[in-house]
Amino acid sequence: GVGGVLVLAVWPGDSSARPTRALSLIPASGFPVLVAVAARVVQGTTARPIEIAHRVDDALRFTFPEAQKDLNAVLGLLENAVGGLLLRGSARPFTLLDGAQQDAALHRWRDSDLVVLRGAYHALRKLCLAAHYANAASWAEVDYGGPSIPKPDPPPITSTGSLYVDPAKAAAPSEDLPQ
Repeated sequence: GVGGVLVLAVWPGDSSARPTRALSLIPASGFPVLVAVAARVVQGTTARPIEIAHRVDDALRFTFPEAQKDLNAVLGLLENAVGGLLLRGSARPFTLLDGAQQDAALHRWRDSDLVVLRGAYHALRKLCLAAHYANAASWAEVDYGGPSIPKPDPPPITSTGSLYVDPAKAAAPSEDLPQ
């Protein structure tokens, strides 16, 4: 029994979905899982799942380290054969399932009695949808013409850019404030 669990624990999934550029936070092992989830979430659109996975990876740079770690754990749990057997009833890694089986696995998480699985499903779904519909090229799919008042692009965020606070100035009392 233990040997069988160990075999399932290391059963590799499909790693054919490869990043087209460097990843910031998602590990290479989690990227194909996120691509597979994106393909299921945005089916019927013009979305490119690999690009969605890259956009999610880019967006994660602006989250707390705990959230980054949690998302990577969710991707690992979804792909893991032992986790799959226990949580969705299939011992095959998520990326080796066909489309209908992947949909069923995601729906099982969505409808789970475990709040953490429902939350993980909704987080993955919302991240993929936000990554797709944040791109202006996708707006025509939902007949959205864009914002009525054009918004300028913000300046880039750098270590010395627009949001940089000089520690020496931050520690000094402001002349504008009463002492």
